[in-house]
Amino acid sequence: MLVPMAKVEIIGARNDFADVLSLLHEQGCLHIEDLSHKIESGEVPLDQMEVFEEQQLDREQMEDLLMRVRSIIKALEHDRITVDSDVRRPEYERLYGLSAQELAAEVAEVLSDLEGRTAELASARTNLESEMALLTRYEPILQKIQPLAKQIVTTGAYESVALLVERRYKSALELLKAELDKITHKQCEIVSTDVDEDTTAAIVVFSKTYSDPVHKFLAMENVNQIRLPNAFEDMPFDVAYETLKERRRHLPAEIERISLELEELSKQWFLRLTTIRDVMIDKIAEIEAIPKFGRTAYAFVINGWLPIADVPKLRKEIASRWGDEVIITEVHIAEADYGDTPVAVKNSPRIAPFQKLINVRGVPRYGTVDPTWMIFIFFPVLYGMIVGDFGYGLVMLSVILWLRWKFRVNELIQVATSILGPAATMVIAFGLAYGEGFGDLFMRIGWVHVDHVTHQSSWFGVVPTFHRVDLIMPFMFIALAVGVVHILFGLAVGVLNAIRTRHRKHLYEKGGILAFLIGGLAFIGLFSQAALGVLGETGQLIAQSSVALLAAAGFIYAIRGGGVMGVVETIESVAHIASYIRIMAVGLAGAIFADAINQIVVIMGNPLIGALVGITLHSLHIIMASFSPMIHALRLNLLEFFGKFYEVGKQPYSPFTKTGGEEIV
Repeated sequence: MLVPMAKVEIIGARNDFADVLSLLHEQGCLHIEDLSHKIESGEVPLDQMEVFEEQQLDREQMEDLLMRVRSIIKALEHDRITVDSDVRRPEYERLYGLSAQELAAEVAEVLSDLEGRTAELASARTNLESEMALLTRYEPILQKIQPLAKQIVTTGAYESVALLVERRYKSALELLKAELDKITHKQCEIVSTDVDEDTTAAIVVFSKTYSDPVHKFLAMENVNQIRLPNAFEDMPFDVAYETLKERRRHLPAEIERISLELEELSKQWFLRLTTIRDVMIDKIAEIEAIPKFGRTAYAFVINGWLPIADVPKLRKEIASRWGDEVIITEVHIAEADYGDTPVAVKNSPRIAPFQKLINVRGVPRYGTVDPTWMIFIFFPVLYGMIVGDFGYGLVMLSVILWLRWKFRVNELIQVATSILGPAATMVIAFGLAYGEGFGDLFMRIGWVHVDHVTHQSSWFGVVPTFHRVDLIMPFMFIALAVGVVHILFGLAVGVLNAIRTRHRKHLYEKGGILAFLIGGLAFIGLFSQAALGVLGETGQLIAQSSVALLAAAGFIYAIRGGGVMGVVETIESVAHIASYIRIMAVGLAGAIFADAINQIVVIMGNPLIGALVGITLHSLHIIMASFSPMIHALRLNLLEFFGKFYEVGKQPYSPFTKTGGEEIV
């Protein structure tokens, strides 16, 4: 649900401004309204609160120190680090209580003790890791050519170059030899050997007298030369290979030694450094916030929003410290201000992860209906309808549960699995309803009985199922019926939003489209034989006239509310209902593909090979079924459904709050 918000105005003597700002920062519930734009435009008769030169200098000094502290923290971070919050909080309070100059002096002292050593160790580790990566890249190359290099004996008068050539171009070595003979006056030799099925290694030996023209020729012809790192370039290739292997053997120990030293520094300093970082972030934030407020000659003015439930606490805090000297007034939020009101959403832990899906469209406009619970219901249902395979759902749910257990501390995976868990559960439910498990596997083994003449099916001949592969047209009508219900419900929510925000044009437009669709659908329904039998010809004529009038009136009101866009939205709503046929089309394609996999297994004949082929193809299909139907289910919810009512707010609720000594991730 959307949290009810209150808009407040806080006025007090300018001498108390810094203390009031610090209290608001500490309490952490006020979303600040930036008054600077209204002041500049003359909308409010105030001056902008100024940042004094001393405060600006403090801010610049802290920003410089913060950058250096963050650099050290980055070097000291590692996977095994832990921070004791009980120790961290008192340290935060102590540091925050220091003046800007006292804090700067303490941070400078820490930097003098730590910055140089940390930078040295971090640089050394980076260099060693880069060297390790470089040697790892060269070792397999040298391994290929070093047996050939042992066959070559060179003196100081000769130079050698190693080449790698694709075997299909091996004949080009003869042409290369002919060209090099011209350059070196036949003081050149090429020795080659096949090192694997794709590669031929070659070593070119030539007189150093012709070194420059040879290298220039090889470069111009884009010949793939093996260029060794500087430390190995003057060594014979076989010697370089042995030296490289020896160096690689020692590098991991050197890297580990430096990492352990950095880890020891981390144990000693990480908590203090991260606390220093957070304190400076908070102090800088207070200075940055100052220009957002207004002032008169003797008073300050702070405007902002906070949840209604937090207003009494704020009043109590201010009254206890300043009495009547600082006044807090609650300002009425008019419907015209709903667009600017920050939005806070609060839902149960089960529903809250689905807010991440809604955030793709932006936060909902204040005063409208929170749609989180809607997508919590409709996304899994639509996804389950499309996939609808009992076996696939069990595999998906098993993977999701494993991911939740394996990555218990990974917030992103926990949110994703909280969304996908209900979706996989609905895949299982609809799979049971369709009688599908790994396609028609359960039908083939006799658990699901299908009469392809009467199109009746059941589990074990007892529990009826809806075999969608045999009931294509009914399945299409069910998909359309889901679209009708979904779109009409969306329009009804749009009408409710228009009433709540008192937006008359939206009310006319959404209400008109809703009436048009209801009237049109009722008009079509009245042509059925059942309707004729119940109402009779005269009654049916009256009913048809009534619903036609309803549809016409709805269309007129849609135009009245939205103008040309009202016509477009009406036509688009009909198209959106038709779009729900994708539930049938995509779902049916997946079901037929799964059945085809089982048929391939049968055709294979050999049970072992068939099982391997079946497992492989079904695994690939499960991966496909995990993503493609998800896109369609999201589209139907976020585009077709949300398009009927969703209004985007300008800003989420972001209170002016301290880190409070809690670690920033």
